[in-house]
Amino acid sequence: MNNQKRLAIAIAAVACFVLAFPVLAQGAVWKHNGVNLAKFVELSLPGGENFETEVSGEWSGMNCEVKATMTTEGGSTAKITKYEIKSCAKGFGKMSSCSVVAKEAKGLPWTVHVNASDLTITNMRVRRTFNVGCPVTELDKTFTSMTVTLNTPSKITEMEFSGALAGYKAFGSWKVEGTNSGTYGIG
Repeated sequence: MNNQKRLAIAIAAVACFVLAFPVLAQGAVWKHNGVNLAKFVELSLPGGENFETEVSGEWSGMNCEVKATMTTEGGSTAKITKYEIKSCAKGFGKMSSCSVVAKEAKGLPWTVHVNASDLTITNMRVRRTFNVGCPVTELDKTFTSMTVTLNTPSKITEMEFSGALAGYKAFGSWKVEGTNSGTYGIG
């Protein structure tokens, strides 16, 4: 058999496989109790965020209470439509004398992509300004890709997020609030 016939047979076999098993080609999607989600859902996500930045060669930062709101209508995406920074504790390291004067999430909504076992937030931007006398006057940081690890991808009750930039990192966790806890997942 010549090479052209072998190539044609191989292409036909691959095409038959893809047509016979289209589910294998699909990516992960949102689910409710194990069934593909096809309605609007809003998840309330209270939690905490730690941010650290290098100040004169020392990692310094704060812990903040936050609350995110995530919405989806199913498929392989969601959105963070609200990100409230409730309060920030006294700083540590070189930021121990600092307090947050202004804080805001920028560029909302942030897009959330569903992966095989986790989520990715794109363009997560938070801006904070600090009191006079703090060695840092402002932190305005954008994570082009923030990884969100799910405690149990098929029945989400908690999520942990983390990201790093040059001289800056942020990490924390959210709990899925109320009756939505453990009923939504990805797969």
